[in-house]
Formats: sequence, C-alpha cells, structure tokens
Amino acid sequence: MMKNAFPFTRGIMAVMICFMVASTSCEKEQTNPEAGFSSGVYIVNEGGFMKNNGSVTYYDRDSLIIYENLFAQVNGRGLGDVVQSFSIAGNMGLIMVNNSQKVEVIDLESFSALATITGVDYPRYALAIDDRKVYLTDGNYQGNIVVIDLSSMLITNQIPVGYGPENLVRSGDLVFVANSGGWAYDNTISVVDPENDAVVGIIRVGDHPVDLVLDANLDIWALCKGRVEYDVNWNIIGETDSKIYRIRSDNWEVTDSFTIGTRGDFFNPIRLTASKDGSTILYIEADGIYKFDYRATKPPADVFIPGRYYGLDVDPVDG
Repeated sequence: MMKNAFPFTRGIMAVMICFMVASTSCEKEQTNPEAGFSSGVYIVNEGGFMKNNGSVTYYDRDSLIIYENLFAQVNGRGLGDVVQSFSIAGNMGLIMVNNSQKVEVIDLESFSALATITGVDYPRYALAIDDRKVYLTDGNYQGNIVVIDLSSMLITNQIPVGYGPENLVRSGDLVFVANSGGWAYDNTISVVDPENDAVVGIIRVGDHPVDLVLDANLDIWALCKGRVEYDVNWNIIGETDSKIYRIRSDNWEVTDSFTIGTRGDFFNPIRLTASKDGSTILYIEADGIYKFDYRATKPPADVFIPGRYYGLDVDPVDG
C-alpha cells in the first residue's frame, strides 16, 4: 500500500506508511545507490508512541534494495518519537516528528541531517511553496501554518488556521488546509494566500476533514472522517458519517458530497489520494481501497483492493 507524505509533494514522490516488502533483494549489500537517495520511494514508519523509534525506509526502484532506518544509519542517531510524514522541497527532505516536536531537514542525495527545526508543538504535514519556503501544519487544538525559511532554517511566521490542521494542497495561487479538529472539533478548510501569508477564506465541509487531493481539473477533494463521541469511560456513544467533498478551486463552491462510511460502522477513513493524471480518486474504507472517476456522481459500490490498510499513495513515476 502506498502513501504521502506528503503530501505535500504528491507529484514528486510516493510515500508508503507501514509498508512491508517480502523480497530476497533485502539481503543484498546495502551500498548507497549511484543517484543517492533522491529518486526512490520513502516509507514512513511511525514507530511506537513514547518509544523514540520512528524511522524512514528508502526503497530503490532500480536495484530493488531496501534501506532500513536510513536516517539513523547515515547520521548516527535516532529520528525520534512518532514520525508523522515526509515532504520534499527542492533538494531537501523534511521529516515531521510530531511527539518529538521537531522537523528534521535532510539532504536528499546523502540523507545527511542539515538542521533540526524546533519551536513547533505538533508538526503534521509540510508543503513546499518554492525551493526555500515551506508551509507546515502544526497544532492539535487551535492550529497554525508555520512558515519555514530553508535558507536560514528558521521559522519566520505563523498563520492561524483552524483546529488540528492536517494535510494541505496547492491549487493555482492558493493553499488549502484541512482543519481536522485535532483533539477538539472542526469542519473547515482554510484558504491561504502564500503571497502574503494570510487566510483569505474558509470553506465549510463535513466533520473532521483530514486529507485533500487535486483532480484533473485542479479541483479539491476533501476526506472528512466523521465525528465519534465518547462517554466518560471512552465508550462510543455517537458517530457521524464519513464523507468526501468535491470543491471547485476557482470559486470554492462545494459541488458534491459522497457518503463513504456510515454511522455505526465505527471506522474513520483518513487517507485519500488521486491517480497520476488526477482522473481517479482513491480512498481507504474499513474493508479495503475504493476508487471512482473524478466525474462520478456517486461513490463506488465495490471494493477495488480488499484488505485492511493504513496508508496509500500513487507512484508519480509509473502511475
């Protein structure tokens, strides 16, 4: 199963979360690939909470070699506690480590550490605005977009958005941010102008939007996982439907909504992606991965890939 990191950079790389490969190629001598570590697949391994054992694995497409725990092997130290995501900005990679409250910046070719950015509370996902400017979602209650300058490796600004900002995408001149609610509640997408680092609009969708992708028209699709309510003993006492929304990028109009998970199934899908050309939308449900055409008027009835999955993405090299 393939996943994103990013986001953020879905058109540049593929990221897989909790991905396992059974292959004798894993036993080959792990010498550095000739092209460095800048053109393969990055696998984000969260690790155990409070265990300080999160990692990034690199899969080289040409040699079929898997490089485990690459950051620690190259830099001689562990990556941290709960590796959330990985993103690309120019010739650098950003590794968000949320429970360690930091972002590790690495050189993509060598995977050597360039800087550790602190001063963040709950880093989630990053999006490169250009080769030097990065937006980072941060916060599990009231959230911010943290603006990072990769020239100085410093935080230069913070843009208040909604609660628990998660994934973000850019369409045209604007950035769209899914406000998941974090440990509270939200049902909005913040629209940010990166020219002046300001919120210029709010789009209201379903409960707890967590992931965003663009389709072939550069319109935005938002996955809203739904809301679960608990009693004082953490028993589930209420739930709302999980939905996917289609939003026009030019006027921010919500044109369609699709119910993909119903109350009572107690499953909250959190991953959404699109095919290489944006013509197919894919998402995870309780029984597997589903797909449907971006022009569809109703969600698919049949599962595309059966099973239980935690992450997915589409390889931008081969589709």
